[in-house]
Amino acid sequence: MTQYSIAINVYGRVQGVGFRYQTYHWAKKNKLKGYVRNMNDGSVKIVACGNDEQIKKLTHWLEQGGPPGANIEHFQSQFCDSEEMDDFSIRH
Repeated sequence: MTQYSIAINVYGRVQGVGFRYQTYHWAKKNKLKGYVRNMNDGSVKIVACGNDEQIKKLTHWLEQGGPPGANIEHFQSQFCDSEEMDDFSIRH
């Protein structure tokens, strides 16, 4: 099965609401690899590696509002070069 890597920048009220922690657990449950990190502009960046179905599930989850407590105004996603990652992590 083909693996894809996608970089998603999420904007809105996404810092200080447990977004990274809940995204981490969602990604682990759905067997994605990659990471989530806060950005200096107040957004959150998600880099996820998985198959087509896993990536679609992730974008659908974000379209539905993502984790409780977050208020996603919009997000931008683009496919990116695949990085070798063994797991999903929270980066600081």
